[in-house]
Amino acid sequence: MTATQQLMDALIAHYRKPGADQDGEVLLPEVAAPGSNRRADLVRIGLWPSRGYGIDVHELKVSRSDWLRELDQPAKADAWWEHSSRFWVVAPPKMILPEEVPPGWGLMEPPTQANRRRFKVVVKPAERQPKLTVALLAELVGRADNLRINEMWQLRQEHRNEVFRLEQKIRAEVGPAKLDADTQDALDVLAKFEAAMGCTLREWVSRVDRDHVSVDEIVAALGEYSREHVALQRRRRELDGMEDRIRRAAHFALTHLPEVAE
Repeated sequence: MTATQQLMDALIAHYRKPGADQDGEVLLPEVAAPGSNRRADLVRIGLWPSRGYGIDVHELKVSRSDWLRELDQPAKADAWWEHSSRFWVVAPPKMILPEEVPPGWGLMEPPTQANRRRFKVVVKPAERQPKLTVALLAELVGRADNLRINEMWQLRQEHRNEVFRLEQKIRAEVGPAKLDADTQDALDVLAKFEAAMGCTLREWVSRVDRDHVSVDEIVAALGEYSREHVALQRRRRELDGMEDRIRRAAHFALTHLPEVAE
């Protein structure tokens, strides 16, 4: 885990106590300012009067050189300034001197004790009424929706992975599954049938799939073949019977013909 991610996790824990209800604010990482490609590291939207309505924009810095570059290029702060209630820079303890913080900015530092989660306000920021525009609302709502979809996807993936792990565990404990004798016999007959047909049966196949035959296709083909085959078999039996009658009649005639001639 990078230093930036560690600082971000600590900042989120500052606003949201782990395991507690999370309806007091909305926390959105990596949000672009309206009409700009300048992204805030974290935007916090306060929802409770007791915690303060407003939009807090946070810029995280984990190195001295990164902080000095920020001072030389304040464009990100300018892009978010009119759309925020407070603008914060968040950095490890003692990395930024309070007198270096530009006017109106706030400075937050993580707690130095491991059992604490609330950040220390080193420099209090100026407060103002944020400018709410359609572009700002679209950016915030769009980012929140994307995060929700991503969280749902991750939950589904975790669920699938858990099901797969459980399945593998059960397979390892139970061993290979064994079919009953009748089912195995039926599968063996099907395998022989497919081998004789030179194709593989499937419930559905595409038009371009030449190596497989659908169940509906084989049923129709067998039905047509069966009707023709039965008709041919019946005709064959009729012919066989007629041939037998002719043979017996000829035998009778040849046998008794001399007697009739005398």
